[in-house]
Amino acid sequence: MLCARNRKEGAVSQRAQRSRPYEAPMKNDQWLLNVVAPNFEPDTVGGAGEVMIQLTENFLRLHPNVRIYLNENAATFFPQWRGRVVEIRTGKMRGNATKAAAMLRLGVSGKGLPREGVTWFPFGTMLPFHFNGKGVVTIHDTLDRDFPHCVSFLERNFRRFMIPRTVKRCAVVTSSQFSQERIRRYYGVESTVIPLAPIPLPPAAPAIVPATPYVFYAANAWPHKNHEFLLRMWREDARLREIPLVFTLGSGLGALGPSIALCKAHGVEIHITGRLFRSQLLLYYQSALCSALPSLYEGFGLTAQESLLANCPALVSDRASLTETLPSNYPYVLPLETKIWTETILALRIAPKQRFREWASGTTWAETAAKYLEVLDEART
Repeated sequence: MLCARNRKEGAVSQRAQRSRPYEAPMKNDQWLLNVVAPNFEPDTVGGAGEVMIQLTENFLRLHPNVRIYLNENAATFFPQWRGRVVEIRTGKMRGNATKAAAMLRLGVSGKGLPREGVTWFPFGTMLPFHFNGKGVVTIHDTLDRDFPHCVSFLERNFRRFMIPRTVKRCAVVTSSQFSQERIRRYYGVESTVIPLAPIPLPPAAPAIVPATPYVFYAANAWPHKNHEFLLRMWREDARLREIPLVFTLGSGLGALGPSIALCKAHGVEIHITGRLFRSQLLLYYQSALCSALPSLYEGFGLTAQESLLANCPALVSDRASLTETLPSNYPYVLPLETKIWTETILALRIAPKQRFREWASGTTWAETAAKYLEVLDEART
């Protein structure tokens, strides 16, 4: 495991490498765009945080007047944004309780937040109480309504209070038709669907991976990620025990500790990597028999695209938006039945290698950002 300082320096280095010179800005677009994300913590936020990074990088290339509102910790991760960042003092936000308290204080005071221009709220619920301006909010999921037992008590109630008032004051963008339908159902508003692009992986960096081809699941231990499905498969079928399981579980074991211990008692080889750099992720995908995403709910499914870009077959559940994330004829969208998943994984051991990267989406982040800017410009007018 890397120490916190190395983890932070690695994140800075990787994001600095991804930063490219700004391209020519859009004509006649001199209005101010605010990206407001004081609750963003780069070393703890996964998919939605990477989406914000990719879109912000492209806003800076396409739009001449961007300010980025981050907390004092997050600001240090992005030296390439220097001159565009406005620091918001929030204090430490480790854990749901401290983060919720910090966001509540900020929402009530509105101290240091923008009062002009058009504002984009990447994480849906960060809307200050004083806000009556022009804004666009991104909501990737309605997990708190569809699977409330999978969301912590504090976050569930925070969302239920904040999102209804947010959607009354802002235009809404989401990343799948599935999420659009759920937002319409629960909040009675229309949202604009803007599909996400695959997040590029940098060249592979050295990492210690199992010698035997394994099944890889890059996900935190949130209940809706459904790690229990895989653990049950490996316990019940002895044939799978020749194949190691590799989980990232970057936020810790959560409630999975007893199930993992039980699997190991049955002779299952399980590796826990913790949070990986994106360059390490590439090597883990390339060395895997396949990646798995048996999730009960996803707002989009960036992990599947990530796997395919690395030419690693991705086995995904037929739930929520995952069927939209992949082409309609992609062969490995599977119902959550242990027998089907088991036989598919075993068959991959003898299957000839295919060009799985050809199944990855051809959408680019520049295209996605341009569509976002259209919605933001409409909010302005």
